[in-house]
Amino acid sequence: MSQEDLANKLGVTKSYISKLENEKTPISLDTLGKIADILDVDPKDLIDNTKIEVNGEKWIILGRKMEEQGVTPEQIEEWARIAKYYNDK
Repeated sequence: MSQEDLANKLGVTKSYISKLENEKTPISLDTLGKIADILDVDPKDLIDNTKIEVNGEKWIILGRKMEEQGVTPEQIEEWARIAKYYNDK
């Protein structure tokens, strides 16, 4: 599938797809999921685990792992609030 085809199916520009491919812009978990659906692949297959950087990929992978374990975003938010509470003491 070409960048243009993917961009059209995703409702974005070809330039945006190019920036994602070249790691010039971070990708949201939502966009990653949509691209995976369009390409009929698992989202983790779209991520190069050898190049995990601070730009958010690490969080995407962690989010997927948590989701696979049945953890909800609300639970993670609550855990973060609890951790912040104890860190601020």
